[in-house]
Amino acid sequence: MNDIFDTIVCGGSLAGSAAAVTLARQGASVLVLDKAEFPRSKLCGGLLTWKTIQILNALFGETPETLRREGIIRYVSDRYAIRSFTATLAEGSLSYPFHFTDRAELDNRLLYHVRRAGARVREGEEVSGCDPDSGEVILKDGRALRARYIIGADGAHSTVRAAFPEVNLNAMRRLTAATIEVKILAGDFPEPVDRPILYVGFMEAGYGWVFPNGDHVLIGICGLRRRDTHFAKLFRTYLDVLGVDPAVLSYQRGHPLPYGSFLHDPVHGNALLAGDAGGYVEPLFGEGIFYALSTGMYAGRAVARSLATGIDPGPEYLRDLHHTILPELRGSNTLRWFLFRVMKLFGPGSIRRFVKLGAGPLGDMVHGKRSYHWLKKKDWRFPQPGE
Repeated sequence: MNDIFDTIVCGGSLAGSAAAVTLARQGASVLVLDKAEFPRSKLCGGLLTWKTIQILNALFGETPETLRREGIIRYVSDRYAIRSFTATLAEGSLSYPFHFTDRAELDNRLLYHVRRAGARVREGEEVSGCDPDSGEVILKDGRALRARYIIGADGAHSTVRAAFPEVNLNAMRRLTAATIEVKILAGDFPEPVDRPILYVGFMEAGYGWVFPNGDHVLIGICGLRRRDTHFAKLFRTYLDVLGVDPAVLSYQRGHPLPYGSFLHDPVHGNALLAGDAGGYVEPLFGEGIFYALSTGMYAGRAVARSLATGIDPGPEYLRDLHHTILPELRGSNTLRWFLFRVMKLFGPGSIRRFVKLGAGPLGDMVHGKRSYHWLKKKDWRFPQPGE
């Protein structure tokens, strides 16, 4: 562990795996650090959109078929429903099905690919600090590691991000949502769940979900904190409306979710931020898997090119973000606040009219076939598998 690596990736989840596999396949020496032992429990709806399937294939060679064989994809549905507490507001079919995964197993599978690509992975190693300028990473036990570059993919409570002096951490916290999720047996839910269901209109800036997941159902809420919002009480009300018996709950988990807090300049010194560490979660539906993978890929690609040419990776990473990722997040954020305000003024029923006007294109927007920016057709320019 006295080596100086080309890159230390802090965080071995989605963004970290995407960055590490991109770099390792270019011959870089890469060390991935994560405080957890994989597979580990992960709060996430586990929904894969069309664009996520494409990037998983491009980066890791994984397809819906291979993920099913590994037991990672637990359910597939091309249907959806949007409900209030009193009515179904919209329902229909999609041009491409949603795939629901076990996130713990998905993350573990991607880390397997990272090791195969030649990166070193150290589980159970918690990062307690770093110096973005020198490339030094400090572990919780006091050991210091060095690299030419650091990629911070260490989640919503990023230690790497905390070392960026220009990042307004208080502003990021204000745009970080609280989430609560439980997992119950499908037979313990009052009705069969054969599609994702979103519940809207019961909180000012957030939503609830009920997702199928094989033999289980995932139930959760997510929203920005307001002075009068008591999330634990709100979640109990949510479960009551759904008709879920509290006796079937084993435990509930909470986790912060970036919800409009995405950074426009996630670069400082020799460090780059990706995934939740940079706030890269789509602000309307909270989709984070794709944006973690894509920003991790872009960060890894920029650093790999820098190692080969000596050119600073920051400008290339920022170009990719501003050309491809940030327009989607800004467009989603604008749509998010528009819909929340419309529901506040006219009630949740207003969503029914909105979806009826363009259900097909809106579904393609969620999948990434169309952009959140005026529903234009979107070209992600995914790399070819193994590229």
